[in-house]
Amino acid sequence: MFNLICCGEHKHLTSDVPENNLDMDSYLRRVFILVLLTALMHLVSSDLRGYYFNAYFPETWEEADQYCRTHFSGLLTVRDAEHEATLSGDGWVGLRRTDGVWTWAGGEPLGVLRWEQNDEPKDDKHCAKWKPDGLKSEDCDNDKKFFCADNNLVLISEEKTWEEALQHCRDLPSSWGRCHDLATLETHDDHVFAKEEAKKAATDEVWTGLRYLSSRWFWVGDVDKAIHHALPACPDQNNLCGAMSGSSLDVQTRNCTEKKNFFCQRRACDYSG
Repeated sequence: MFNLICCGEHKHLTSDVPENNLDMDSYLRRVFILVLLTALMHLVSSDLRGYYFNAYFPETWEEADQYCRTHFSGLLTVRDAEHEATLSGDGWVGLRRTDGVWTWAGGEPLGVLRWEQNDEPKDDKHCAKWKPDGLKSEDCDNDKKFFCADNNLVLISEEKTWEEALQHCRDLPSSWGRCHDLATLETHDDHVFAKEEAKKAATDEVWTGLRYLSSRWFWVGDVDKAIHHALPACPDQNNLCGAMSGSSLDVQTRNCTEKKNFFCQRRACDYSG
């Protein structure tokens, strides 16, 4: 039998846990396989907030914004210096001046970011493009390459148990070489982003891919990713799955049979596994 527990017997992991030992052994094997394995593929991790750079069809700022909203998550918001370092290219981002105030297309304020030159932004230029040297103001009607935000976190508004949510994510159709799994929240920025998205949920908390099994906590999408939380080494028998809310950056341990909305994460598929 798989070593699922460390402190006494957990007899109420889900509502359909079998009573006898033979059925329990079969049940634990099913859960173990469901959580740790995917058929004919394994998933390669990717950031929750990525971007797509359109270098082939320059557009005005308005046209680029419409394209990004239609096909992705909108024009890109550059969050901080760490995010700046990941960008490669030169084109429109989601920054525009309206009524004298620079704001991002998603509604966020400008923040502390560097402009290309000391005399930026120009008084008569109301849209911004990103360059390796910093932001540069431009005429919004100019045709430019552009950056779209390509977010990989998907909030599913259906209410499911943790295991049902895991299966739902993995059953979502692949597209453009990307598959799905319950979300891994690896970095501080991942947690900030997930917290904001969780505020849109219809349930107070949202399932993530955090799970306790075989005497350890891990992310189902990438079992080798570090967990930056103070989690109980021997959790309560009813709290073996991780959920988060829109009010905290921490993932909380919850009963896996509770029904919640959940986060699926798009990842690059690797079918060679």
